Amino acid sequence: MTDPTDPLHPAEAEDFLLALLPTTALSVLRDQALTDVEPHDFWSAHHGALWAAARKLRDADQRITRRSLLAADDVKSTAAAERILDGLAAISAPGEFSQAVADVKRCGRLRRLVQAAQRIQQRALAADDPSVALMQAHDELRKLDSIEHPHTKARDYRDLLIQFEAAMRAEGDQFVVIPTPWPEFNERVAGGLHGGRLYVVGARPGQGKSIVAHQLAEHAAALGRPAMVFSAEMGTLEVIGRMVANGATIELDEISRRDLSSHSWKQFDEYKERAINFPIVVDDKPDLTLGYIRAEARAQKRRGGLDVVAVDYLQLIKPERNVSREQQVAEISRGLKQLSRELDVAVIVPAQLNRRADERPNPSLADLRESGAIEADADVVMLLARRLHEKTGKPTHLLGVHIGKNRHGRVGDIELTWRGQYSRLS
Repeated sequence: MTDPTDPLHPAEAEDFLLALLPTTALSVLRDQALTDVEPHDFWSAHHGALWAAARKLRDADQRITRRSLLAADDVKSTAAAERILDGLAAISAPGEFSQAVADVKRCGRLRRLVQAAQRIQQRALAADDPSVALMQAHDELRKLDSIEHPHTKARDYRDLLIQFEAAMRAEGDQFVVIPTPWPEFNERVAGGLHGGRLYVVGARPGQGKSIVAHQLAEHAAALGRPAMVFSAEMGTLEVIGRMVANGATIELDEISRRDLSSHSWKQFDEYKERAINFPIVVDDKPDLTLGYIRAEARAQKRRGGLDVVAVDYLQLIKPERNVSREQQVAEISRGLKQLSRELDVAVIVPAQLNRRADERPNPSLADLRESGAIEADADVVMLLARRLHEKTGKPTHLLGVHIGKNRHGRVGDIELTWRGQYSRLS
């Protein structure tokens, strides 16, 4: 069913489907094909226009006839449409229906992939910076993915109620809540981390925002929930060193010096034995872009599943457009929220607070640096600040956590124990 001059032009299959349009005896097959095949799946724009016109007629409960097709607004050239319809033969083998649908859809998808690859090649040849070319390649593939996997249409309230009831009654892996190491925090956020939600951890440097991201990812993996860490700030070994310090209770100072005591080596061996198969991956690409994060997270979701994504940290993600810094940060924040919903993962992203946060004992949402969109996009915002001794003004062993925004529970303050020497909060 292909044209030898173009392997991605299934001429006979397209003719077969178009010949279905004005028929009445095979209207059930025709309506099924109109649902399954998109207008842009056709090799010819004229064919696609006829197909789009037929879809509109069907959706309006109007008869699909030669006359109604030629009168449709989508059909730009009546003469061309007449030639197409005149050249179609009567359908003699309805059994070819499934194969024709499959051929047109397959070739349409492959053509779009080839066209995207050609655009990627052209931009790569013209680019001065390989990272820009890679960013543009991710954009092209993201656009292609959105075409191949369009957002589901709105659904009736009846269907939604049935889906809601099923979710409420679901057990085990059907409804995933990943508890954090902190019971009081879990109580505030509906039991722990949820897929489809964005968790922002705001703090000034050295106040524990990376500790939170790494500890949550490692804890999820310890529970068997696949996690992925993107780190633009630290290399892979430094990230793993922090996780080892937390999990094995080894002081970071020893790890940094690469001089573990015999006791620490014993602690490490015990941790390694239980943690070596934790489902966690780390990507330390220094020039992270939102497109790269999306592409790698999607690939990981397909390969081995994914429940938690930690991105350290928001302001280090490289912008993809030359617009104001506020717009750049807003696009990154919105993109991370969309990623959480698209992949049904919990996304944890540390974010820098502005310098004014140092002037007060407790930071506020207004201290989120560079864009108010971070607050708007987040489901939960945790703001961290070390508690200071009343007399000496030195940091104590307590970390104040102000839950400044919480779409699914109460806001307010909790306290965690600061164990920075182990890269741990407890």
